[in-house]
This record gives sequence, C-alpha cells and structure tokens, in this order.
Amino acid sequence: MTRTILIVSAIIIIGWFALKDQAYTFLIGEAANETEAPDYYYDEVWLERPASQTSGGWGDPWGVDLFIVAPPVSSPVRKGLLPAEHEALEKEYADFIANIGLTDADIEIYTPAYRSPSPASTGRKRDAEIQRSQSDMQDAMKRYLSAENRMRGLIILAAPDSESLLYAALSQLPDTQAFRERFGGVFVPEGKNASRWEDYLGSCSPAFAECVVTTSVSGKPSSISWLTPNLPHRSQAYSADSDFLGTIHTRVQTLSSWLDLNAEKPAEPFDTWAADEVVDVAPIHRPNTDEDISGERGD
Repeated sequence: MTRTILIVSAIIIIGWFALKDQAYTFLIGEAANETEAPDYYYDEVWLERPASQTSGGWGDPWGVDLFIVAPPVSSPVRKGLLPAEHEALEKEYADFIANIGLTDADIEIYTPAYRSPSPASTGRKRDAEIQRSQSDMQDAMKRYLSAENRMRGLIILAAPDSESLLYAALSQLPDTQAFRERFGGVFVPEGKNASRWEDYLGSCSPAFAECVVTTSVSGKPSSISWLTPNLPHRSQAYSADSDFLGTIHTRVQTLSSWLDLNAEKPAEPFDTWAADEVVDVAPIHRPNTDEDISGERGD
C-alpha cells in the first residue's frame, strides 16, 4: 500500500510540474480584454492617499509627500488586463508596504492604483497592457499635481518591476524652477542603476547632491513560487533593510527644512479658507423701501 501511495504521489507531482502552466490557463481563464480607465477623482482608485486635505506648501513646516509607484500584480490571477480596483493589486500593495516597513509611517503617502497586466500575460499582448498601465500612471500624476500636491514637496518611491510606470510618472513632472526646488528626487529598488535614471530625471532640489537614490527595497520570487505556474512574472516577496524607513524620513525632513529656509513661500489660495470665513455683506434695498433683497437672484 505504501509503495502504491508513493507511486501515485510521484505521478501527481510530476504531472503537476509538467502541466501546471496549461492547468493555470484552463482553470483560471482569461480576464476581459478591455477595462475602463480609472478616474483619480475617486478614492477607490487610490491604493493610498491622505484621508483629509493636507496643509499646503504655505504651511509651517513645509509639507512633503511620498508618491509611490506600486508594484504590478505578481500573484496568479486571470490572464489579461486587471481593472484598477482589482483586489489582487490591493493585496500586492499591502504586502509591499508591510514588508518594506512603511505601514503606519508618519508620512503623507499617495499611491494610485492602475490597470495591471496579469503576470501570465506575454508578448505583444502584455506590451499593450503595460501601455494602459502607463497611461493610467500619467493620469494619476496629472491629478496629483493639479489637485493633491498643493505646492508641497514631492519624493517618489518606485517599487520593484515598476520601471515602465516610473517613466510614465516622471514624464508628467513640470520643469519649472519652483517645482524642481520642491522635488526631492526618486528612490529606486535595489540593483537599479541610479545614473541611468539621473540622466532621464533632470534636476531636483538643491537640498540633495543626488536626485536618484538606490535603496535596499527588493522583490524576489517567494519561497513557494516553485510550486506555482512558470509565469513570466512570478510571485514576489518584498523586503528592505531596517534602515530604509529612516532613509525616507531623513530625506523628507531634509527637503522640508531646505524649503523653509530657501524657497519662496507660496501664498495660501483663497479657496482654502474662504469657506471658514464669515463675510458681512451690506444689505441691498429697493428704492424707497426697507426690504433687504441681497439674497434674491435676477432672471
């Protein structure tokens, strides 16, 4: 009996390794070819952003945001383009944040979701899906800069396997002196060539000698990835050394201090405080009457 069990087990194991890729496609199937582009006005297409409005650059000390380019989905899911609201992307991001030490960090974080290619996608189809991801990242950065940044400092953190998305995000950054003074540069994952990104990035705040910093953040195949299908992008386990969070905080504080000492403080826009102000308006009267008609509207 024992011998029979061992033989059957061996057959099952050998069969799994021989057919797991085909079984993956058959059992999981394919996702829809087209998904709707996310609208970054809505909370559900942000993996993370502050719950309340941040103080603008006119505040003291000068505020600094961390914009994170989240990793694409690496866990086994349907082939095809996954919508930005897909739970697999949320889980991937949660694992990434927890394992690099940014959970509950006292930093204002903005992380857009995006339509992510399945790790099972290949060839031209995957290339087309990545283009959708890049388009989403461009839209997210545009929204952040126009409505969320509020003249604050900005630092970008790129997750492993997010290089193409980082290019898309960087392509939307303004080239004005005022913005570049507030731009604290980019953190790239372990093993990435910082000088290559320096050439593409351009200038950042004079507070720093280097605009691109290679970190200890890494993504490597998880310990059980050998059991999963041989996907082009295998399931990742994320990590960073114990000094990583301190590195982030130090750069945020350095940029904030430099801005307070050197940059021209922007004026607070009227619409940030007008709603809290009570403005007394003189009453308007019709000729020869005492009736106040200041609240009436003409046709």
